[in-house]
Amino acid sequence: MKYISYLISLIMVIGCSSNHEIVTSTNINNDKQHNKTPTVVLISIDGYRHDYNEIHKPKFLTKFQKQSASLKSLIPTFPTKTFPNHLSIITGMYPMNHGIIANHFYNPKLEKYYSLKDRKSVTNPDFYTTVPLWSLAESQGMRTATYFWPGSEARIADHYPTHYMVYNHSTPHDKRLQKIKEWLRLPKSKRPHLITLYFHDVDSAGHRYGPLANETKEAINKVDKSIESLNDFIQTHDSSINIIIVSDHGMQSVKNKKVNLLAKLNNIESEFIIEGSGPLVHFYLKDKKKKRLIQTTLNKLNVHKSGYTCYLNNNTPPELNFKNNPSIGDILCIADKETYLVSGPNMTPKGAHGWSQHEGKDMHGILFAQGPCFKKAIEHESKENIHLYPTLAKILKLEIKHRIDGDYKHLKDIVSKDCL
Repeated sequence: MKYISYLISLIMVIGCSSNHEIVTSTNINNDKQHNKTPTVVLISIDGYRHDYNEIHKPKFLTKFQKQSASLKSLIPTFPTKTFPNHLSIITGMYPMNHGIIANHFYNPKLEKYYSLKDRKSVTNPDFYTTVPLWSLAESQGMRTATYFWPGSEARIADHYPTHYMVYNHSTPHDKRLQKIKEWLRLPKSKRPHLITLYFHDVDSAGHRYGPLANETKEAINKVDKSIESLNDFIQTHDSSINIIIVSDHGMQSVKNKKVNLLAKLNNIESEFIIEGSGPLVHFYLKDKKKKRLIQTTLNKLNVHKSGYTCYLNNNTPPELNFKNNPSIGDILCIADKETYLVSGPNMTPKGAHGWSQHEGKDMHGILFAQGPCFKKAIEHESKENIHLYPTLAKILKLEIKHRIDGDYKHLKDIVSKDCL
């Protein structure tokens, strides 16, 4: 009977199938203890570099930043890639601890590949090793909703969001906004207290045309108008809603220094699974009985290195917080900021990210926050994105009972005391 009830309550598809909205529970009411809990709309603009407001001057976001509690920049985790950092924001953990160490990787323990383009892997909870904010909220009787967020389509820590959307890259902005407004119009007993929204446009343009291109500016203006429209709705519908705008990482122009790692090694593909390109490349030894090959191969890769360094899994630079996870290669090659690594014929984009967040600020993102839970018109120093999770948990009155890497103390100065 337990199993039958679980199947009945786990997933119901509602509305028009073309919307791909999944409702994961027959009970979409918040527990009464959350009746007065604030509502947070968390918006991610993928690839929005920390200085894009200054460079491209979008009308609404520039104004929003000035009126907000903001940071000089939001420091991403390593690698400065989309999936690892969206999970760091929503779990408060470094990638080596939340499990998603790249957009594409191999996990030798699971003997499976993970790829952001493979729905089977992104919905597999075995890859995720901690508690996202929506799972924390759901476990404590609070309803949540995600309009795209990496990991939100998997049953992690025994929970899905109450509402989530199946990822569709081509979904128009107006459809996304329409659904967010529907969720916000729900009576407070049913309204999700955490809602996420995601835009890919700026990242896509930055890759294809470069961070300074007019096409990237056009993508920024498109997102700018959509967020302004949502903000206008919120201010007229319920101004007590908190809006937080973040990005997962920045973007830099790709230089001409390209290094083909396989040119240094003969027939290495027969011994190693090779994943990654650009800022980092992973080498996973196929036959663990041949461990001596790891050190031999590492020495060959590093003997005449230029623009990169290769490391053993457990010996990467400590400031990266990126080691001792089985999904990190037995050998990890990390490029310097000006270098793009390849492992075969490879077209390089005009813009990219993934390099160390400690080599300048091009990899840094944004955090702008407005609403009753945040102070007004203040800017604080740059902070790591892992600290947003405990801050949102504090605002949403959720108890964190597990270990995380982030700490509320780093962002407490942007939070209004009236909210706590």
